[in-house]
Amino acid sequence: MSKLQPPSAKQFPGYQPSNIKIHKNSVRYTNVRVPAKNVLCLPGKGAEVVFGAFDGSAVLVGAMGVGLMRAAFDAAIAFAKRDDRGGVVPLLERQAFADLLSGVKMQTEAARALTWKAAHAMENGPGEYDARRELALGAKVFGSEAAVKACTDLINAVGITAYDLDQPFSDLLNTAVVLPIFDGGNVGIRRRHLQQLMLSPTYDAWAATYGPSQE
Repeated sequence: MSKLQPPSAKQFPGYQPSNIKIHKNSVRYTNVRVPAKNVLCLPGKGAEVVFGAFDGSAVLVGAMGVGLMRAAFDAAIAFAKRDDRGGVVPLLERQAFADLLSGVKMQTEAARALTWKAAHAMENGPGEYDARRELALGAKVFGSEAAVKACTDLINAVGITAYDLDQPFSDLLNTAVVLPIFDGGNVGIRRRHLQQLMLSPTYDAWAATYGPSQE
């Protein structure tokens, strides 16, 4: 069997072991003319259109988190039913393990409900756009962070077996950890958007749930 060799700079220009170069390119347009039929919005409204798409994608990240949590729960409960870790009863009969599983299940259902509500509200209301947008941001933040915690908790419960090649936990966690930091990082962007909404003089906390407040 031939010994695997690391990639060389000759194979991949710009590659150096332990020092992978990452290039971040940007494009700037000056005095660009666009046919009127191709203009997406009026001048000065571009940021609003971009943020609108960005808000919609927040709901999708929430759904990704729900899917990862469900997959991790399904794998963990199947493991707990068949494995006793050297004891006399399956793990699922142990109170601590069962409590952890039920906690993950509740978090999964909560994230699912929030994601459903956010997706429905973005299209149908009630409330003004900012109220509906708040739900989308919440789905992204809550769903992504809950997914990381669920995968981590379940790996800790299963133990080193979680990293067996026939177990999905390591891949699920590897995917989950990116959710809070991509599509607008939770700390630097999404939570700051939530902060801006709450700072608004017209902030109506429950408008997307009960409709606009009656003054």
